Amino acid sequence: MRLFQLILLASLLSLFACKKSEDIPTPDTVMVKFENKTGSDITGLSVSRAEVGDLKKGEKSDYFPFETFGQQFGYALVEAVGTIGGKKYFTGAACQGICGTSSAPHGTWLEPDYYKVGIYIAQNEPNAMEFKLLD
Repeated sequence: MRLFQLILLASLLSLFACKKSEDIPTPDTVMVKFENKTGSDITGLSVSRAEVGDLKKGEKSDYFPFETFGQQFGYALVEAVGTIGGKKYFTGAACQGICGTSSAPHGTWLEPDYYKVGIYIAQNEPNAMEFKLLD
């Protein structure tokens, strides 16, 4: 009987541990976590007035609140600056624009929720970063 109680207790504890991570309340604003997928360290990263700071390659930030946050074709519409390899990097062309304007005619505003955004080096632009929404 003691073994059964231990198994039941372990099952309940694992159930509560799993549920805890799933019961995140829906926020009042857009909450964004950034993941450095550039392959290099980024220092002094600022994204649309959020001071993200330093992100080592492969590292994820904490969540940052945004009153509004737009996207178009999976690219986050942000203004950003950071240093990679001693050089300043800025927002790539794919991530520029304002939702609903001629510069981002297909842009949409994200609903309040938790989102993850990957940071990549832009392929066809020197010293540029791209910000893509992750699943």
